[in-house]
Amino acid sequence: MLAAIGGVSLKHWYNAPEFFWRAGQALRQARGDPLCLHAATFRQDGLYFSLSVWHDIEAMLTFAQSGPYRRLMQEANRLADVNQFHHFPCIGVPTTEQALELWRHHTLAAE
Repeated sequence: MLAAIGGVSLKHWYNAPEFFWRAGQALRQARGDPLCLHAATFRQDGLYFSLSVWHDIEAMLTFAQSGPYRRLMQEANRLADVNQFHHFPCIGVPTTEQALELWRHHTLAAE
């Protein structure tokens, strides 16, 4: 299995309606994918996060290159500051806290 966590901040408050509408469509897309084992969004420390777990990398890449998620990513630079995304192998669905810890560790290491 492969988990993906990403955090973003909005560039402007007035981007919120469009960003959340697009993110909601992408979340529904992920939850509807039979190879997506978990998909959630949450807010932490002023950032908006997504956490998903996929059967394998091919499933995640197929998702990322299609539908609402692809359209969201095409508009992401206009709507939000993309802070960091991190992918990691897992043997089960990580807790939000576990995923955030790995994200923080990866983000600090990258800086």
